[in-house]
Amino acid sequence: MTRLLSNQFAEHDGQKVEGAGWIHGVRDVKKLFFVVVRDRAGKVQLIAKTPAAVDACKNLGLEDVVVFKGTAKKNPSVKMGGVEIELESIDVLSKAASPLPVDIAGKTDTNFEHRFDHRAMDLRRDDPQSIFRLRHTLCSAFREFLTENGFLEIHTPKIIATGTEGGTSLFPVTYFEKQAFLAQSPQFYKQMLVGAGFERVFEIAPVFRAEEHNTPYHLNEYISLDLEMGFIKDETDVMKLCEDFFSYAAKRVNEENKPELDHFNARLDVPKTPFPVVRYWDLPKLFESYGKKFGSNEDLTREHEAIIGKWALEKHNSRFVFVDNYPSDHRPAYTMPFEENKAFTRGYDLLFDGIEIVTGGQRIHDVALLEKRFKAKGYDPAKFGFYFEVFRYGMPPHGGQAIGLERLTTRILGIQNVREAAFFPRDRTRVTP
Repeated sequence: MTRLLSNQFAEHDGQKVEGAGWIHGVRDVKKLFFVVVRDRAGKVQLIAKTPAAVDACKNLGLEDVVVFKGTAKKNPSVKMGGVEIELESIDVLSKAASPLPVDIAGKTDTNFEHRFDHRAMDLRRDDPQSIFRLRHTLCSAFREFLTENGFLEIHTPKIIATGTEGGTSLFPVTYFEKQAFLAQSPQFYKQMLVGAGFERVFEIAPVFRAEEHNTPYHLNEYISLDLEMGFIKDETDVMKLCEDFFSYAAKRVNEENKPELDHFNARLDVPKTPFPVVRYWDLPKLFESYGKKFGSNEDLTREHEAIIGKWALEKHNSRFVFVDNYPSDHRPAYTMPFEENKAFTRGYDLLFDGIEIVTGGQRIHDVALLEKRFKAKGYDPAKFGFYFEVFRYGMPPHGGQAIGLERLTTRILGIQNVREAAFFPRDRTRVTP
C-alpha cells in the first residue's frame, strides 16, 4: 500500500489507506480515541473505535513518528480536509522524548529566543510551516519569471578578496595564507557576467553583512534575490522589470498560498502598475506635508520610510512606492550619477508597506567614470583590477537590483521579526543551531 499525504485522503473515500507523520494531538473521549497526525501537507484526524485500535493509541505521545492504516471516510464536520481515518493499526517508528522543548501544538507561548535555541523543533509549528511554504513560492516565482524573460541563473563566489561596498561590513576569513572575506553582495560578479556576454543574469544565494545591528529588520546572513541586465536605457528599465515581477509573484502567491495567507490573516492583491515614484530631491516637500523636516542629502530612517509608505497608500492607493535618485553619498561607487545633478544618482529603493525591500539602479559602464567614482569614494581602482578589466573591453549600459527574501516574506505575512523568515537565522549573537 502506498503512503498518502494528509491532503490526499479525501480522494479515497471508503478505501483502505496508509499514512505517516508526527503525532500532533491525542484525545481520549469515552471509548474512542481521536489522534491528529501531521505531515508535510498538513494534518489528518484518525478515529480509533475498535478495542485493538484504542489500545494502540493509549501509549502515543506528542511528536512520536508513526505509520497508520485504516479506511478513509468523508466527514464534513472534520475541519482537517473534511475526512477522517477509521483506524485499523498505528505503529510508532520513533518515540519522542518528553517534555518537548517547544510547544508544537501552539497551546502555550514559548519564549522567543528559546524557540530559536531549538529551531528544528520550532519549525514543526504551523507558523513557520506556512512562512516557508510561501517563501518557497517567492523563490520559484523569481526563478521562473526571470527565466521566461531571458535571464540565466548564475552562482557567484562567496569567498572574495574585497568588498563591493567598502570594508566596514565584511566578515574576514582565513583563506590558506591569505585573508579573504565573505561576500556582502554578488554585485561585481553580476556585472562581470553581463559584460561576459550573458547580458541577463540572476542569483538566489546568501549574502553576509558584518553590521552590528540588532533590529527586527536585519540579519547578518540572508538570502538575496539578485538580478543584473544589460542594454538598458536607464534605471527605469530595471524598475519596470521589478514591477512586473511583483505582479507575477503576487499572482503566484494567491494561486498557491491561500492557506498560508489565511493562516496569518494576510492579503496580497496583485499590485497596479506602474508603481508611484518619488524623487529624492522631492522628499523634503513630501515630509513637510506630514510635519517633518528633511534635508536634501539626509539619509532615510524607518520613520521616514513609514511616512513615504503612508503617502503612497493615501495618494496613490499603492502599497509599493519607488524612491529614485538617491544621493551619491548614500550609494556605492558603481552607481550611475544622475546627469542633470551629479549630487544624485540613478539608484532607487522600492518600499513595500513603508519598508525597503529592494535596492537597485543603473550602474556605471564607462571605465573612466567608474575609476573616477571609486577614487572619489576613497578606493584604489588598482585593488579592483579583476572587476575593472571587463569594463575596458566593452561593457553595455546595465543595471540591476537585489531583494531581501526574508524581509519580503515578513512584509507579505505581516510578521514583525525578520528572523522568523530564516530557517536558522544568523544575527548579532546567534551562530547556532
